[in-house]
Amino acid sequence: MIAFILIVSQAGKEKRVVEDLMKLPFVREASLVFGDYDIVAKIEAENPEELSKILLEQIRKVPSVSMTTTLISV
Repeated sequence: MIAFILIVSQAGKEKRVVEDLMKLPFVREASLVFGDYDIVAKIEAENPEELSKILLEQIRKVPSVSMTTTLISV
């Protein structure tokens, strides 16, 4: 399954968050964006349980990540 994670980061830390995200094996893309969110990351997971584990144990623990919103592709 593919999901897009909309991320708000601490001010001035956006590029570092993108670099950290791209080191994770399930992250396919991560881009800086303008608007309410700072970063959009495309991730791949086997199932909803794995997606939940990725979000809670890895993405949200990246330093300077303040908030996430998940969009699951259909």
